[in-house]
Amino acid sequence: MLTLLAPRRASAPRAWLSLLALATLSCALLLADDFLQQLFTTNNHAELEAGYVAVLWLFSLGLWLCNLRPLSMGILTLFAVMQLMQLANISFFGEPLTAIDIQSLLNDPGEVRETAAHSLAQHWPVLLCVGIPYGLLLALHWRLPGRVSLPQSRWALLLIAVVLLSKPYRATYRNLDSFAASPSRSALHNNLNVFSAWAVHLAFKPEVQLPPTSFAPYALSPSMSEAKHVWLVVADSLRSDRLGVFGYDRDTTPKLATYLGGHPSAFVRPGIAAGVATDVSLPYLINPIREPGKDALLRTGDINLFRFAKQAGFRTHWISSQESKLLANLGSRYLDVSITREDHPVRFLKQQDRALLDVLDAQRWAERNFVVLNLRTAHLPYAQNYRHEKTPAPWVDEGPNGQSNAYDNSVHYLDSLLAEVIADFDRLEGERYLIITGDHGQRLGEGGHWGHNDLVPEVSDVPVIVIGREAKAETMAGLSAERWISHYEAGKWLAARLGTRIHNPNLRPNEHFVHGKLLFTDNFIQRVCETPDGLVHQPPQLLSMLLKQPEARCEG
Repeated sequence: MLTLLAPRRASAPRAWLSLLALATLSCALLLADDFLQQLFTTNNHAELEAGYVAVLWLFSLGLWLCNLRPLSMGILTLFAVMQLMQLANISFFGEPLTAIDIQSLLNDPGEVRETAAHSLAQHWPVLLCVGIPYGLLLALHWRLPGRVSLPQSRWALLLIAVVLLSKPYRATYRNLDSFAASPSRSALHNNLNVFSAWAVHLAFKPEVQLPPTSFAPYALSPSMSEAKHVWLVVADSLRSDRLGVFGYDRDTTPKLATYLGGHPSAFVRPGIAAGVATDVSLPYLINPIREPGKDALLRTGDINLFRFAKQAGFRTHWISSQESKLLANLGSRYLDVSITREDHPVRFLKQQDRALLDVLDAQRWAERNFVVLNLRTAHLPYAQNYRHEKTPAPWVDEGPNGQSNAYDNSVHYLDSLLAEVIADFDRLEGERYLIITGDHGQRLGEGGHWGHNDLVPEVSDVPVIVIGREAKAETMAGLSAERWISHYEAGKWLAARLGTRIHNPNLRPNEHFVHGKLLFTDNFIQRVCETPDGLVHQPPQLLSMLLKQPEARCEG
């Protein structure tokens, strides 16, 4: 029968101290490769996360406690191979490896070998960053068992199994986009996510072959913008018809209404989201891409607002009260400042989105700045977003209408936050522009449904609020002439303020596309058409079918 501990000599205080010391050393070595790479390149943005470090320490403890040299050596060798792929991708492309990347690497190994051979002279430090810590780890696990008295327990196998299998198990009931890599997470943390997602969703399965797109490529040209500050505020799950400034019968946005009343050049328009989920709509907003099937542009970053801003001499900022994984496919390699919920977990836990204002106030602005603020305010559970506030919420968030009232309360709370953001924006000097929108809308009980992720009008409905200070009248007029403003149109307009004009030969009047909840696959797409009587949302169809029917379009 298995016993919890080995013979008595192995459980002596000295043996336990040795175990704790080796677990701590092993954990440090498993974290070291990111920080070694940061000595050679600015592409690696990994930061320490307390929860992840604790799990990694327990895992390291389990490897020593189980006292199975072949198992430990096998796991560490596997980790080393995964890390070599991950850090090489970060060094070469500037962003973490994803599950899609893993599949692409395996599908074309010849090209990978050729690229690696030609790039070795530039990216050789990756070998050191992985080789040094993992070489030490393998040497320790090869030489120390049997030479150093340590406690032993086969129960440690359970701990190892939980750590290694929890991610693959989660992948069985979550989609691929739930395992997006985060630029600020440890490379090994990202690998546990993306390799799990690849193993469950992509490995040994036929690759989805999409028809070639007939859309023509975009052309870029310089824009003679004199803007000093360009800000974009994206609030989660914000639906325009629940804002007082859009005619809602409840005064959910009193401060915003007062501001707009005193600044007639600012304007509001109903908008059309690029997607029905945050990790889809944000990439298409920050990478202004209109047509479905052009996902490759998300990976290259050729059409990217942060890239345009850097080229024009702007300092780039991403400040978010949400997780860092949302930076996937946003062009994180072009960021000068990246601050997310993980950087101030306690502050955001206590203050929610209000903590973002403190972070914003702490920024030191350059001569020119492009700033993206990402808030969570109106996301489910709505009431949780404003519970910390001292001022009582306007509407009772309990009872039959409690959830609907809680949504209105969260919008009212957002209104107070936006007032402070706008005040900070107004204190700046020079020509400047600010757009406020939602990443997507929200179902609020229609037909008994709540939340988003569905291709229905309520979820693609977002507000677009545009403010210009010391701005050129013709610049504001170019966007205010629109009856509806899509994410693509807003992104294209922002690109021009950031020094780049996007010329799209595929544009069709009054036609928009809303993407389903997935990226890089045969996603559902909904065509939305502007008509004199309002928006017409066509039935969603698979991308593979839409690409076979390029002649289909909005009527009129």
